[in-house]
Amino acid sequence: MPSLRLTTASLAHPPRRLVQGWLSGVPFAIAGIAPGFLFGWRACFAALLLAGVASFLVYIPMTVLVLNGGVPLPEDAPAPGLTVRSYCVLLLLWMTTVWITLSLLRI
Repeated sequence: MPSLRLTTASLAHPPRRLVQGWLSGVPFAIAGIAPGFLFGWRACFAALLLAGVASFLVYIPMTVLVLNGGVPLPEDAPAPGLTVRSYCVLLLLWMTTVWITLSLLRI
């Protein structure tokens, strides 16, 4: 008996948008693991937690405001798409937070 996943085309292959969303996080994961080899894994984990919190509370909302022309999004409006430049700025801010936190933890 064939499984439901194989008989339904939409379930057999993930949508391209889902794969692109997952792949956009790969540079963050690679860049986040790299400092662990230099500073130790405990300090790296603490820095990654702080960078994650800072990212969701500060960097991403500010990026959405900038991409939306400084106007807050209504509740039912979709979030604007990230441009390559804004993605690079988010990665740079995130990694700067990680490295600054690591340097402070190692003192």
